[in-house]
Amino acid sequence: MKGIFLSFGLLIVSVFILSACGNVETVQHVEVYMIETLEENDEGIYETTGYKKVNAITSIEESENHVETDIKAIEDFYNINGNYMRTEIIHSKFNGSSITQAEDSEERRAEIQEPSTILIPDESMEHFDSEDMTKEVEDKVEEHVLSFMDLL
Repeated sequence: MKGIFLSFGLLIVSVFILSACGNVETVQHVEVYMIETLEENDEGIYETTGYKKVNAITSIEESENHVETDIKAIEDFYNINGNYMRTEIIHSKFNGSSITQAEDSEERRAEIQEPSTILIPDESMEHFDSEDMTKEVEDKVEEHVLSFMDLL
């Protein structure tokens, strides 16, 4: 008799957990962009120190009770004169539950000394953003970014 109640209790808990996980929405963005880098001076004013070129894959999984993000990126940093400084390879993860209020995050970084982003013109120091990439170009950027994750 005890085994029946235990089995019934486990069944109810399983149904509750499965219903809490239902209706999950997953979105992935593959991005190529350039943005200014800023640094706060002694007066508390942010000044442009250069810019960075970025290739990134951002994945977001979200449900009513849970959010999970995964960001993989290559960032090439340049000074105000357009001289290359460094490249950072980044893999960042975040998990959050609105049921348990638990949050967990992890970030790994590696620095290399070779420009590594693709599809951003070198001659343009203006803001660059390619929102209208074709599926083939997105696949190329995704493959490129993923190939750098082994460095972490």
